[in-house]
Amino acid sequence: MVYEKNISLLREKKFFGLFENLAGKAVEAADLLEELKANHSTLSQISQELNALEDEADSVVHQIVQELIYDHSREGEEKADIRYFAHNLDNVVDGIEKAVNRLTFIQKQPKTLPEPVGEFSTVILEASQEIRKAVSCLRNLSAEEKTLEACCIRINELENEADKINRKWLRILMTTPVKEPDEFLERMVLKEVVDLLEDTMDQCEDVANILDTFRVKKIFFYYERCF
Repeated sequence: MVYEKNISLLREKKFFGLFENLAGKAVEAADLLEELKANHSTLSQISQELNALEDEADSVVHQIVQELIYDHSREGEEKADIRYFAHNLDNVVDGIEKAVNRLTFIQKQPKTLPEPVGEFSTVILEASQEIRKAVSCLRNLSAEEKTLEACCIRINELENEADKINRKWLRILMTTPVKEPDEFLERMVLKEVVDLLEDTMDQCEDVANILDTFRVKKIFFYYERCF
C-alpha cells in the first residue's frame, strides 16, 4: 500500500512538472511574438525558433499522454480533462507558430510588425503569463485556489479584449480598398494571421476554463490526500 502511494506521489509530481514545462513554452512563444515588435527583421529567425518550440511542446504533450496511460489513480473523465487541457495549451504555442509562419508569406515585408499583430501579441503574452501562474497553483490547490480563480478571470477578460481587436481589424481589412493588386494577397494573408491569433486567444480561454474545472472538481486534491 505504501509502495503504491509513493508511486502515485511520484507520478503526480511529474504531472505538475510537465504542466509547468508546457505552460512555460506558451510564454516563450508569446515572448517571441512580442519580440517582433522591437525587431521585425528577425521574422524568419523567430519563425524557425517557434517551429522548434512547437516540436518541444508536442513532445511534452506526448509525455503527459503516456503518463495518463499508466495512471490508474484517476477515472476516465479526469484523464480526459487533463488530456484536453494539455492539448489546448499546446494549441496556444501552435497558434502563435502558425501566425508568425504566415507572416513570412508576405513578399513585401514591412519594416515594422503589422499593427493588428502587435495588438494581439500584447494580450496573448499577458494571457500566457496568467496561464503559467495558474498552472503553478496546482501544486498546492487548497492554498492557491483564489489565485488560480483570479488568473482564470483575467484570462477571460483578455479574451474579451482580443474579440474587440479582432472585430476592429477584420472590419478594416475587409472594407479598406486596396491600392495595388499585390496588396490584395497581402491583405488576405494578414486576415488569416488575425484569425489565427484570435483562435489562439480562444485556446487561452479554453485553458482557463479547464483550469477552473480542475479547481471545481478538486482533481489535484488527490496529491494532498496522499500525505
